[in-house]
Amino acid sequence: MNKFTIFTLAAFTASSSIALAGDGDGPGGDILLGDGNSTANFSTSGQDSWIVDGIDHLYAQEFYLRRAGDDDERNINSLTLLGQALTDTNPFSDTRLDTISSLYLDGHDLEIETSYTLRGGTAGSNNSDIAEQISLTNTGTSTISFSFFQYVDFDLGGDFSDDWGQIVDGNVAQQFDDEFAASETVVTPFPTLFQMGDEGTISDLWSNGEADTLNGDSSYQGDVAWAFQWDITLEAGESFLISKDKSIVPTPGSMALLTTAGLLCTRRRRA
Repeated sequence: MNKFTIFTLAAFTASSSIALAGDGDGPGGDILLGDGNSTANFSTSGQDSWIVDGIDHLYAQEFYLRRAGDDDERNINSLTLLGQALTDTNPFSDTRLDTISSLYLDGHDLEIETSYTLRGGTAGSNNSDIAEQISLTNTGTSTISFSFFQYVDFDLGGDFSDDWGQIVDGNVAQQFDDEFAASETVVTPFPTLFQMGDEGTISDLWSNGEADTLNGDSSYQGDVAWAFQWDITLEAGESFLISKDKSIVPTPGSMALLTTAGLLCTRRRRA
């Protein structure tokens, strides 16, 4: 039994489907998860939507990797994709696929497995949750060191430029607008570094020809984005597991409490 067979079998529960690398419309194409009042779309760059009760709150979430000695970060979706498993973990209450697990290979010695599980709320509740796990494993025979990054850009309420955000205790990112709040908690392990700021500043960190290190800025008002960084060294055969949870909830008047102001803007679209 090869590595990918083990991976796909471990991802199965009540019902599932497999997308093998090279199958055309599977890996590399858009994949839509659905549960309750929510859907989440995953494209060739990462997650690019999170629709809750008809409102798209997420512009982008992506993961980046920089090996020791490299002069730039690379989106993990540019790595070799070994395969994906799509799963419905609650088929008796909602028959749509709600979990996606993907296995990537960097070079010959680093495997990255990502897993997202969407849990929508009841219709009209404006509540939704995504649990995430990322496993990084050294499959080689030598020690490897690298930095791993997460980049997140919420447009709460479907617009941007009117939000306020903060990072609390180094592992909790919070973002608010007039009606909604988003929160992400890194359950384990704590990030090495973090940065919250303007979306343009954060997104320009990636693939810019430079080895970037996050600066520890912990709050921003406007078009909010944030990033977490883990600096990792793995011995041969060792794994590093990141566990996170995201939620969206309604919060009427949250921005008024922060005495902020901003112009509502139409949602950005990718070219």
